[in-house]
Amino acid sequence: MKLLKKEIIWPVALLIISYFIYNPNLSFNTNTKSTIDVNIHDTYFVIESINILFLIITVLFFIVYSIRIIVTRLKNNIINGIFLFSNVLMIIVVTYIIQITRLFIVEAGWTIYPPLSANIQIHEDNSMKNIFHVAIGIQIFLVITLILVAVKTAINIKKSRVIKI
Repeated sequence: MKLLKKEIIWPVALLIISYFIYNPNLSFNTNTKSTIDVNIHDTYFVIESINILFLIITVLFFIVYSIRIIVTRLKNNIINGIFLFSNVLMIIVVTYIIQITRLFIVEAGWTIYPPLSANIQIHEDNSMKNIFHVAIGIQIFLVITLILVAVKTAINIKKSRVIKI
């Protein structure tokens, strides 16, 4: 029972810390329509602030529970389960990052605008292709980690059931 209380305290504390990171002024604004504007070149992206809070919570849970499963060596099934949940959320976040970076990839090439006697416009690659490939690598790492931790957790559960019988 003591272990369960401890495992309830961790997520609650992480949620409180996430909210303090998200809103350091401690104002409990009930306005759910607040947004954050991101200016990239000549385009404005309007992101709802609740999505930023979701991102902070997901990353914080993933980092803390990654450290906790390494410290406990995957022997605590409750920690493993919470890590699996945070890992799935990170996979969702990275999937959105991959979708966004695909929108900004500019391939190298050239274009001829009318009239045909005009100069050729040469396009160079941008760095978004590199970010895209890094995000794909992170996605693969997260999926492999998800599979390995799920298998180890299933083995732990199977062993605990054999011992109880």
